[in-house]
Amino acid sequence: MRAKTVILVLILLLLSFPKVAFTVDTKELKFGFYEDKEVLSAFTFVLDDVVNRRINEIGNRVAKASDLPDIKYTFRIINDPTINAYATAGGFVYVNTGLLDILESEDELAVLLAHEIAHISKSHQIKFIRSAYQKVVFVRALSQAAAAAASEAIVGGIAPASSMTYHEQVVAHHLAGGVTGRLAASVSEPILIAMINGYSREQESEADALAIQYSSKAGYDPNIIIKFFAKLKSFRDRLKATEPNYLSSLINAEPGLEERIKQAEKLISKTK
Repeated sequence: MRAKTVILVLILLLLSFPKVAFTVDTKELKFGFYEDKEVLSAFTFVLDDVVNRRINEIGNRVAKASDLPDIKYTFRIINDPTINAYATAGGFVYVNTGLLDILESEDELAVLLAHEIAHISKSHQIKFIRSAYQKVVFVRALSQAAAAAASEAIVGGIAPASSMTYHEQVVAHHLAGGVTGRLAASVSEPILIAMINGYSREQESEADALAIQYSSKAGYDPNIIIKFFAKLKSFRDRLKATEPNYLSSLINAEPGLEERIKQAEKLISKTK
């Protein structure tokens, strides 16, 4: 069975989950495993033993201080100049060489990994996929009974703008004509969206807050997150939208770097 077909089956299983807080079970772990296979087939990885060992040491130290310390975490370095990092369900974290090149300390790396681990520990990717696909199915059925409302839709009668986030609109657009084959061909879309735009405003803010908590608990300096965001802001201000380095969730994610800096300052001040 091909990886994309397996991911499709897992997505359909995920849609049946009740609307309660997620715990990592076999379905989610398998989903992350097969997504990791997709990433492995699409990118070139850095295999330097010393660098990988150090990132795994720091990452696992932070993971043990997280809300999900008991699963196996895998940290991979991707040979890509883009200033970015991202995570998939089940404990997989990816860091681009372009991001490693601008880091100046282990504390910066720890805070960065803590942010990605927070996405995993709170099942942000799974929740996003579940929400996006459920809305696509629901609104498609609704649109069939209300064709007259098509002029108010975002794309092809998919959904009104007020009912879907930007990220969900992108997924909906790609699934608009989707029978099973079309859906199977689009299963990698959520990770691509997260790589470029991040998750929702609420999820990114939660990950920032937990990054401060996790890194501090692991013995690193959480104040460094402010310096890190300021550095990203500096890079963002020098980049143009047409440049590859701009395709980064770290730079593009809402609520925006200015607001994220202010939120981090408030959160850290409360811990002193």
